[in-house]
Amino acid sequence: MTDNKRTLSDVLSRRNLMQTVAGLGAASVAGCSGLTGGDGGDGGGGSVDPVQERVTVEPGNIKEGGTFKTAIGENPDTFDYVESTSASATILHNLLYEGMVTTDAAGKLYPWLAESYEQAAVNDVTASDYTSYMTSAQYAETDDGSVYIDTDAQVIIESPDNPDSPSAGDEAKVLTPEQATQAVEDGTFGMHYTFQLHEGIEFHDGEELTASNVVASYERVQNSGLSGQIYDSLLDIQANGDYTVELYSQLPDAAAIRELGGLPVYPTKMTDLELGQMDPREGNTPLGTGMFELAEFNNEEYILFAKNENYWFDTEMKDWFEGPSEFPNGPAVDEVDVAIIGSDSQRAAALESGEIDMSYGLTASTLTNYQNSEDYRTAPTNGAGYTFLQFPVRQEPWTNAKIRRAANKLIPRQSISENIFQGWEKPAWVPLPPLAARTGSTDYEAMVENLKSYNTYEPEAAAELAEEAAGEADIEFPIEVTLETNSDNDDRVRTVELMAESMSQEIDGTQYFDVSVNTKEFLTFISQLLSQDYWKQGKLAFIGLSGGFNPHGYAKSVHSPQNFAQCCNFQNIDIQELNEAMEQARYGPEVAQDSELRRERYEEVWKMILEQNANSYGTHSTLVGVVNNAVKGFNTYPSTQDIIGYAMYNPADEQITYLDR
Repeated sequence: MTDNKRTLSDVLSRRNLMQTVAGLGAASVAGCSGLTGGDGGDGGGGSVDPVQERVTVEPGNIKEGGTFKTAIGENPDTFDYVESTSASATILHNLLYEGMVTTDAAGKLYPWLAESYEQAAVNDVTASDYTSYMTSAQYAETDDGSVYIDTDAQVIIESPDNPDSPSAGDEAKVLTPEQATQAVEDGTFGMHYTFQLHEGIEFHDGEELTASNVVASYERVQNSGLSGQIYDSLLDIQANGDYTVELYSQLPDAAAIRELGGLPVYPTKMTDLELGQMDPREGNTPLGTGMFELAEFNNEEYILFAKNENYWFDTEMKDWFEGPSEFPNGPAVDEVDVAIIGSDSQRAAALESGEIDMSYGLTASTLTNYQNSEDYRTAPTNGAGYTFLQFPVRQEPWTNAKIRRAANKLIPRQSISENIFQGWEKPAWVPLPPLAARTGSTDYEAMVENLKSYNTYEPEAAAELAEEAAGEADIEFPIEVTLETNSDNDDRVRTVELMAESMSQEIDGTQYFDVSVNTKEFLTFISQLLSQDYWKQGKLAFIGLSGGFNPHGYAKSVHSPQNFAQCCNFQNIDIQELNEAMEQARYGPEVAQDSELRRERYEEVWKMILEQNANSYGTHSTLVGVVNNAVKGFNTYPSTQDIIGYAMYNPADEQITYLDR
């Protein structure tokens, strides 16, 4: 029920997988000082419900009990949230863990484990203001020649004066958590938020939730797989008594509350574990405050969750709840049974046989068949993600943006949308999905109209760009390249094959690209993408991003050097001009308190991204859950990361699913 984690996503095929970009992949809105409660300095998210044809239920008709049966496409990589890069795994996490804030389907923020929160202060500070607090560390070199800062501590901020091209043995100045606390004590921080926790909330093991649990849970992010997404904002977090949490951001940050407020909170038994150990395969049952508890886990086969009979929530605790007094205080079903079923066709077969009640991530033709059936209901929602093709920007000849743009001009997005996805997925004319339009553009439709020409299919323009690049460098045509993707979905594979065929066409007698396709099992592909040497192989990678309501995630995840070898900068992209533009759209007192200025700056970011073309975008996702007629009230969340948890229970939208059989 969180909204700040970007994950690798099989968005095309499962409308499901990719993070490591808290609840919903990439998310954040603008900040305004002095607000409390649902906005808390982050705007409120989108105002338009992305759920298409939302179904509602009358509380009096709800039937309690039963087992809701569904499936995910791959085995969870880990139940340890901060080490996971899989949106499929996050689906499971969101049944167990909760954060201080939550969202509705439109992205509006609400206090959750927190009774309230407020933005207490905004300071005009920059990274340079932390220099006097920094400590020294040395650069070191890996066996493959990569240079890194050699410290076991979490690096929060690097000095702007550190060398641009360091060598092993050079000195670096860095701010670590120890020095960050001193900076806060001296009043050096970007923003300060105060969260007041509800009293009496219990974890699954009976421990009462206190501020110290929140602090320990956040500190567990240090040097984890999620650190790059959190420590681009988080400076320090402190307990102030038993139920008050003080959270500080490094800079004035328009995304701070959404990026940081919803991280999962665990009991002491979990925070005492080493990274990666919060998993039944490591002998530890994961624990949180969530509406379900882990009952059984059979590796690579199924996961069974049982309702938390001591669940803490009560609608009367929340002054933002506007539903009827009869609305339940927790989920209706007793159990959630999640099978591991690798292929979409097998999940569809399981749905038809009654083995499961809901499936998602099905091929377009299958969805259309279900849409026309009286025995099932399709529940589409405008999705929080896109598919993208990432170029090996550090390998010749792909270092030339004109070559990348030439290849981009040969991607037939409209044809992919119409012929492969039968209209379920829409062409990604811009890098920002409509879900985040309100926070990432001043006028989304006008922006699409202005920028669409970068991504239209134009072979003649592609040839012109390629010839211009050849005039600037020694390039021989055709350029031979391998395009890689995951093998376990027909729509994904068909998309990549169509892209390869189109890119390999002859234009006026010249073949500019010779593209072959290589497919791999999903988790194998992901592990290779997240290695630190994929960028050296010169291959094109096609995958999906599952994001959120924050425009920043859609830009940063696939471009920022902070996300290298995490989600989702696999090719070691580092474009200084773009890095600076992204920073200026998110950080600083102006954008933290002026949402209109922030939107204007993001429009410049999208244009710059399309000009650089380090990534080409395929389609914007539509998530579609398909349920049988025994399932009542089911609506699909915009991100696969909460497709089950949201449907089971979310009082912000008066959302609840029950079974009638």
